[in-house]
Amino acid sequence: MPTPRCPSCPGWTARDLLGHVGQVYEHKTLCMTLGHAPLDEQRSSPARQETELSAWFVEQRDALLEQLTERGPVQQTFTWFPPDRTVGFWYRRMALETAVHRVDAELATGTRTPVDPELAVDGVDELVGFLVHDFGDTPTRAAGAGRTVQLSCGQRRWLLTLRADGVDYAAEGTSVDASTWGDPTALTALASRLEDETQ
Repeated sequence: MPTPRCPSCPGWTARDLLGHVGQVYEHKTLCMTLGHAPLDEQRSSPARQETELSAWFVEQRDALLEQLTERGPVQQTFTWFPPDRTVGFWYRRMALETAVHRVDAELATGTRTPVDPELAVDGVDELVGFLVHDFGDTPTRAAGAGRTVQLSCGQRRWLLTLRADGVDYAAEGTSVDASTWGDPTALTALASRLEDETQ
């Protein structure tokens, strides 16, 4: 029986998606157990057969849940986000990653259930936190520098001032040059796609 394709993940089938999520879970488990980003040779590959892939995925899921539960959110660990080196970062990131890819899997079967609204808005907050952090890549954005944008999502609002080399939180009361609103689920999906690119 052909494996359904994922319309929200161009070029991927449902099997590809399952393998990807399993690899993400394994990566985070290794980040916690090793205390650093794992090398390629320290990671496994998804099994080829459908039954083996499913069993392998469950192993990765269970291992991740075990690490998160045993360590708790305040314990220090390696993450790729310098401002937050706690297990709590992986709690949040994996909740959002799982929610987004659950929707991808549902779309592959022609169904769709909503992401919890609070979780989706938290995904937007996480994305904004990534945007304002200086990762050292020194981007250049001459257009719009010095202007402030208001982003609204659900019941949350963020004020962001653009710089030529980054983005800053703006103080409450700062004059706004542009406003935009986004659906929490769609913006949370963007946040998770950005995280996927860091592995």
